[in-house]
Amino acid sequence: MRDFSHEERSALLRFTWGRSRLPLSAADFPQRFKLQSFRKSPPDAYYPVAHTCFFSLELPCYSSLEIMKEKLRYAIFNCEAIDGDDTGSGEAIAAMGWEE
Repeated sequence: MRDFSHEERSALLRFTWGRSRLPLSAADFPQRFKLQSFRKSPPDAYYPVAHTCFFSLELPCYSSLEIMKEKLRYAIFNCEAIDGDDTGSGEAIAAMGWEE
């Protein structure tokens, strides 16, 4: 992550946690960041997987650091972002009558 710009680090946070900034203090972290590997073959054909609810990132065992950076940069800038302010989707689903 040392090679990442501030914009890339912010995008990585959004990808893994759904937020673009760190909390002001360590006490404000609801959970620790979790980094996990996952085994897919061939690993260079797969992208990282994030779980924002768990503040975790799964990375394949890439063949090189450069491939990992390339795949991670692609993922963080091309994923669907979680936006807590966008209630349009929730309102549309509620209007369909899918309430419990």
